[in-house]
Amino acid sequence: MLLLVVHGEPAVADGAQEEFTNHMLEWREKSELAQDNLREAEDELKAGSKYKACIKQRIASKYGVEAFQALIKAQQINDSENEFDNLEENLAKWNSLRDCNADGSLLN
Repeated sequence: MLLLVVHGEPAVADGAQEEFTNHMLEWREKSELAQDNLREAEDELKAGSKYKACIKQRIASKYGVEAFQALIKAQQINDSENEFDNLEENLAKWNSLRDCNADGSLLN
């Protein structure tokens, strides 16, 4: 008879690594979408359409915030709090992009 002993700890580590990887993939995907929408907002503004630019900027803000929230979650899993010192600052910047209707705030 062959007896296999399985220790649960590596499975937990594998689960945490998979969760970390998923958050990093989400960060990458959503940050690309945010940047793409922000470029489109700039193009709309150059074309003279402030309304369309604002819509694109708000979409960019949504994706940017979601991207940085995923990055923060990944950082917490990885216990690398000092690796990304300016995460909160970047998150605040993406949040501020939602307010494109305020005077002088369009594409700041």
